[in-house]
Amino acid sequence: MSAMGADEFVRRLDAAVSVGDVEAVTLAVQHEIENAPGRLELDARFRRTRPDRYARRLLHRDPARRYTVLALAWAPGQGTPIHDHPNLWSVEGVLEGELEVTQYAPIKEEAHRCRFAPVESHRVVAGDANFLIPPFEYHSLTNDLTDQPCFTLHVFGGELTEMNTFDPVGDGWYERSLRRVSYDD
Repeated sequence: MSAMGADEFVRRLDAAVSVGDVEAVTLAVQHEIENAPGRLELDARFRRTRPDRYARRLLHRDPARRYTVLALAWAPGQGTPIHDHPNLWSVEGVLEGELEVTQYAPIKEEAHRCRFAPVESHRVVAGDANFLIPPFEYHSLTNDLTDQPCFTLHVFGGELTEMNTFDPVGDGWYERSLRRVSYDD
């Protein structure tokens, strides 16, 4: 397998997001991410972890605003709360290391609170990717399977500038908060 730079990867994603409906697009993007480990060569800054939380770096923003690509670096033990990507499809894949991904279904909602039922939890390793299409998008990601850093790619059907996060408040309830997200340098 030959090496691939970020420019070639973006060209492949440009083609993938042009294939049709959202399901076809996410499957095509998933295929590109699954074929990236060991081939995609990125600057070392994209793999740099942070001590306080996972690092979130913009790799590419499509000029036509069809998608964005983020590189995330996870130190051991870092993860997300249950969250969504409001109204955006996404494809998430592991380039190096391992993550635990747990998907959830909302079972009861009241004002700013929600109860969830875990749907499935699985280990995602280098070369694995999955997609989320709203409204089936509630999930959490955690790098707690090994003591090694993890490096992932996330492609969103637009730009994710905010998301709903759900923090436990007791008795099985989670409080919803709208959280603005930004990029690390």
